Amino acid sequence: MSDIHSWRTLFNPFSLGDMPGIGRVSGRSTDIRNLIANQQSAIILSGSPRVGKTAFVRYLKGVSSVAWSWRDEVSLHDLREQFALDQLYFTQIDLTTLENAQSTQELLSAFVAECKRSLDTPYDGEKLPSSSHDIKGLRSLLRYYAREFPEARYFVMLDAVERLARLDMTIPELEGSLAQTPQERGIALLNHCGAIRVLVDLIDEFANFGVIFSIQSLARPRPADQFIHVSADLARFTTTVLQCLTHTDALAFLGQCPEDFGEEWTETFYRLGGQEIFTPDEQQWLYEQAGSHPYMLLQHCYYTFHFKQLYAMQFHRWQELPIEGRQQLSEQINSAVTTFLTLHWKRLLEAIEKGNSETKAHFFEFVRAFETHNADEEIRSDLWNSLGAELRYILSNEGLIRYEPFQPVYYPGAILRLYLLEKARMQTPPSSRGFWLTIVRPSKAPERLSLSELEYHLIKTLRQHPVRCSEEELMHGAWGKLIERSTFTQRMHHLRKKLKDHSDNVELISNHYGGLYSLNHADWLHLE
Repeated sequence: MSDIHSWRTLFNPFSLGDMPGIGRVSGRSTDIRNLIANQQSAIILSGSPRVGKTAFVRYLKGVSSVAWSWRDEVSLHDLREQFALDQLYFTQIDLTTLENAQSTQELLSAFVAECKRSLDTPYDGEKLPSSSHDIKGLRSLLRYYAREFPEARYFVMLDAVERLARLDMTIPELEGSLAQTPQERGIALLNHCGAIRVLVDLIDEFANFGVIFSIQSLARPRPADQFIHVSADLARFTTTVLQCLTHTDALAFLGQCPEDFGEEWTETFYRLGGQEIFTPDEQQWLYEQAGSHPYMLLQHCYYTFHFKQLYAMQFHRWQELPIEGRQQLSEQINSAVTTFLTLHWKRLLEAIEKGNSETKAHFFEFVRAFETHNADEEIRSDLWNSLGAELRYILSNEGLIRYEPFQPVYYPGAILRLYLLEKARMQTPPSSRGFWLTIVRPSKAPERLSLSELEYHLIKTLRQHPVRCSEEELMHGAWGKLIERSTFTQRMHHLRKKLKDHSDNVELISNHYGGLYSLNHADWLHLE
């Protein structure tokens, strides 16, 4: 018998805010594999907001001597010996120690000292030869590593360089430069003080040394537009875009079992009566809603786990979330991710506006295609190729689509699809050939709404069966076939809310037990 009070206090394993979390499936195994197999030494890791760059950097810092690190992911086992993963170290330079610098020389000295400290960490507890925290000591340490550990490699990582823009330092050479944002100014400061030159010199001198520079990408239509302040040293770096997750990695993340969250958590979960975290049906529903964007995926996992806790407290057992629970859950998640969706759309528009006219036209055509597709559907290769290089880059750079050569490309999750559809309709000029609904209420001015083709056929089908209309009838009327119930439910929820918002909160479409719907005040609705 479950203890309902313990269900309340059971730690939600999806509550860390960014992926990767605390589980043993990071969702980033493909990105780790690419990073290692490409064997680059100077890497700029760029990505859009909330795609998980900082979390990825933290995850890579895990050392092989602890109970669990990224090296232990099942999907990476085949690389462990080939690339000597137990001797591959990622350390992070703590930029907070640089914030007290008053001059470029102080900034460089503090940077080199922090770089030296970060390279000491792989062998914490072991006796290392003493050396100074200057460039001489840094070179001495790397020579020692190359001699004593010839198979090992060491990467230093820099993240959140925008914090350097807060430095109270005036550099005449930077006045009037093109570096405008805090991140651009931080990069310019590191370049001007010589820090990037030091890193490039170390890369050239030591085969066991590498650098990963994590930055937020700009909303641009081409890779060449990403860097405003590019020096010869920075040009040595190869750019890798951290995209949303692959289809396979996203499904693996959703399919984690209790054992993936540690022995203590697993024991508590099983003792309370839990069996599987998310059932196969819940995993399918979660993927359809969230797609493979890490932020959306983690938000859905967090709130779904929380809702299941509430149900377990009420019914004294861990069970699958019912349909009505999923509808409430969707509403809460939609509210929680509003700011993310707003920023996502703003960046997409900014990138599109900087592209050519063909890119903009293709974008709105592509978004309109979202209406009849699901997250687990592959985008046809001919459609994807027809979008053009600019739009393909924008969609992958902004985390909307995961794109890798010769791999299937999938549509985004339902929440992103529906949000972008609605925004795209607002941006598109009204057309006399569109679909329209006029709501005529007694003693009220008529209100004319633009409808999508799907919405038009859903209302048309309801008008044909206003008292009792089944899900199957609505699916055939709008899609021409039976579709996934989760997709149908999401579309109906969106349509019901849209009509309610434009009729002073009158519920024009009612949902009844058994998958039935009815149309209220059918005489108010006039389709065109």
